[in-house]
Amino acid sequence: MNKSQDDRRAELLALGRQLFAHHAYDELSIDALAERAGVAKGLLYYYFGSKRGYYTAVIEQAARELRERTATDPARPPAERLATGLDAYLDFVEQHPEGYRALMAGGIGSDPKVRGIVSRERAAFVELIVAGLTGARRPRPALRASLEGWLSYIEGVCLDWLDHGDLRRDAVRDLLLHALAGALAAARAVDPRAVADPSAFGLYPGFG
Repeated sequence: MNKSQDDRRAELLALGRQLFAHHAYDELSIDALAERAGVAKGLLYYYFGSKRGYYTAVIEQAARELRERTATDPARPPAERLATGLDAYLDFVEQHPEGYRALMAGGIGSDPKVRGIVSRERAAFVELIVAGLTGARRPRPALRASLEGWLSYIEGVCLDWLDHGDLRRDAVRDLLLHALAGALAAARAVDPRAVADPSAFGLYPGFG
């Protein structure tokens, strides 16, 4: 049975996840990518336009899947949304390690389009937390900076988890929640108005 164009494209994206998760962008030429995929390089050009187009399509797909998995019901309480979103995030890391590695440790992170994809996903997580804490879409500077630092912490912890595999999932989750509590405490220490309701997520009963 002949494969549809969508099926062939999906196969190439899946292979791209594996390759870009373990090789820097500059390590792989379009010829090497085509050889590993078992296709003529013209097919990669047909679907993606260029090596950069192929790479950004892989990143975009991984980002979209992560966003869809971590989407939460805005009508639910902030603490529940955080717990649900964080569990879904860790599910994605466990179940799609190649996609996560490609998204977070890719080879051309300084490229404007790739940087834009990653920044967009980060902004969605920040918006979720800020809405729960302050009811606003735009955080005060101290809170914004603290949450950006927490997101970098999440990415570093999850990549370490994939590299070493010597922490239980519940320990990883606890690390991330304790780090969030610390980030919020730091923001509040610098600017008491940064976090209007620090107990919204129920991280520590006496926080604030």
